[in-house]
Amino acid sequence: MRFKTLMAVLFAALIIIFSLQNAEITDVDFLFWKVSMSRVLIILGSFGIGVLVGILVSLKKKVM
Repeated sequence: MRFKTLMAVLFAALIIIFSLQNAEITDVDFLFWKVSMSRVLIILGSFGIGVLVGILVSLKKKVM
C-alpha cells in the first residue's frame, strides 16, 4: 500500500511540473465551442477527469 501511495504522489508531482512548464494559451475546440485557455488548466483538468473516472470504475468493480 505504501508503494502505491508513493508512486501516486510521484506521478502527480510529475504532472504538476509538466503542466507548469506549458503555460501558453491554447485554443480548445469541442463540438460547437471554441475556448482559449492556459495549457496548465487543460492538462490538470484532463488529469483530474482521468482520476475521477478511475475512481468511479474501481468503485463499480467492488460493488459487483
